[in-house]
Amino acid sequence: MADYPTLATSYGSDPKTITKFQVDRAEDGTARIVSLSNDKVSFQLRHEYITSAEKTTLDSFYTTNRLLTFTYLSPSDSVSRTCLFSSPINYKKNPDNSFTAEVAIEEA
Repeated sequence: MADYPTLATSYGSDPKTITKFQVDRAEDGTARIVSLSNDKVSFQLRHEYITSAEKTTLDSFYTTNRLLTFTYLSPSDSVSRTCLFSSPINYKKNPDNSFTAEVAIEEA
């Protein structure tokens, strides 16, 4: 399993808990909750001012692993998790010719 590239990560890229609840009703109308057995987390990673070389590394990693699991070490809580990409990477070019990357991943 590959490791997510080591890039500076902006504040606000902290893990967010995914809790899936669904209310189900019995024939008599009694409500009951169905949920995930274990909470998982998602990340909206933001890598600001990355160089063209770092962008190439991130693009290559995405192309190779977009449908596979990979290991991501969260800098905010120092926990290593098995994750998947949940959408393609979004880039914005900055005036100084660097890039800002927004990456959405979720714990597998």
